Amino acid sequence: MSGIVPNAVRGSARNDRTAILVGAVLVLACAAFMFVDRHVPPLILWDESRLAVNALEMHQRGWSLVTTYGFEPDHWNTKPPLMIWLMNASVSVFGPSELALRFPAMLAALATIAIVFVFTRRVSHSTWTAVLAALLLAGSVGFYGEHGARTADYDALLCFFTTAYLTVFYFAVHRRRPGMRHLLLAGVLVAGATMTKTTAGLVPGVGVALYLAVSGRLHRAYTTPRYFMLLLLALLPLVAFYLARERLAPGYLEAVWHNDFSGRFRDKLVRQGGPPWYYVQLLFRDGLFSAGPLALLAPLGLAGAKGQTRQGLVFALCCFFGQLAVVSITATRLIQYILPALPWLAIACALTVKARLPRFLGYSALQRPSWSKLILPLALVTVAIVNIGVRTAVMRYDLLLGRAYYPQAGYGALFTSLRERGVGRLAVLEPGFAGGGVTNYQPQFDYYALLWRTRGMTISRIEKLPLQRSPMVTASCNPDLGGALRARGAYTVGSFGCVATNLPVSLARSTE
Repeated sequence: MSGIVPNAVRGSARNDRTAILVGAVLVLACAAFMFVDRHVPPLILWDESRLAVNALEMHQRGWSLVTTYGFEPDHWNTKPPLMIWLMNASVSVFGPSELALRFPAMLAALATIAIVFVFTRRVSHSTWTAVLAALLLAGSVGFYGEHGARTADYDALLCFFTTAYLTVFYFAVHRRRPGMRHLLLAGVLVAGATMTKTTAGLVPGVGVALYLAVSGRLHRAYTTPRYFMLLLLALLPLVAFYLARERLAPGYLEAVWHNDFSGRFRDKLVRQGGPPWYYVQLLFRDGLFSAGPLALLAPLGLAGAKGQTRQGLVFALCCFFGQLAVVSITATRLIQYILPALPWLAIACALTVKARLPRFLGYSALQRPSWSKLILPLALVTVAIVNIGVRTAVMRYDLLLGRAYYPQAGYGALFTSLRERGVGRLAVLEPGFAGGGVTNYQPQFDYYALLWRTRGMTISRIEKLPLQRSPMVTASCNPDLGGALRARGAYTVGSFGCVATNLPVSLARSTE
């Protein structure tokens, strides 16, 4: 008997080491899939380029509670500055570049994948179920695409904090009296979520309340004061920031109230959006989630899941449906609002596969199916896997990259090309558009102009083409104005369709 225990312990330790190795390789593979391209994509319009301006201006002016745009207090982007601070820190370490600005979001996304892997393995006791959950998440364009892991935006960091604190809460609520260590960790993570995106950081908590109600544990939330104390302490950093920011830049609280609270839920702040089933369409029809319509089968896992796997599946479904319900009733509906639900949808799908796939293939505790009976179900599983793989590849390498390269995203490439050819002073014809709190909004130009001014270029902006010719190099990436510049002898520069006039003869020939 004494020899059995050490063998069991050694087996468990060996399994843990294997899981750690598999998890590490998995995270690296996900990083390669999500982030490795032949060229670094330019900053996108919404909302990455505005955050990049916030971060670069803070890098030039110094750390501050007040984020700026055009070196004036930013009352349009009213989110707390945690993400901007992280981007500024990354730029301070690596220098200003697209990759440096995106580095915090990339790390946060990889950490989220790691949490999904650990949580799924913990509740399913299956490394390969955990691998499936992580792959379903990493393969979802809603997770890594615009506003997600590949962009310098808030939502990847928000998703990390919310996934982490929901995981901590899951293990805490299964204790009659949650330990202070768990609650303090959860409080720090909730504070991080609110300091990233205010109320959006609290919305996933609806899933915890739903789980407590479904599992008959709701009384635990109000029989101990620790949860209420946790919430109050977690909100202190946000409240302190609001008060300090209002004192430094009056008018901020009024803007916050409209942008992040009343306006977000009551008024449609942007033209984009759709019906209440908007997110259902995006996830299950339009491919925002990697499994597509197959993910609708996730609740069927409840029929076969048992023990911790069933508890984990119920919790994951509650977190997903809780987030889905809240963001579906708001007046403003944007793609990124559903991002914190994607880790839990991936977990639910993976746990359902673990619970139902053996039964689907014909396996049971008493018998194994013959090969003839396996042919049809295996063929269906193969078709599903191929379908998910093809759709994922199309989303990643066709749709996503196609959306990244458009004319007004080309100012960085334009300035790089002109600088390499000796142009140090130019005027840019860019009228912008109404948005971002101004009438001539073009944050992609603003960021790249700000960046290249720090590198010694003199870049001015004009909104209309002057009647008289100017001897200065004049350029534009605005497709509506390219024809007017070409009429004055402009040449195409780079691969974005940007044009420049009054180039030196040698440079003009090299761009033909």
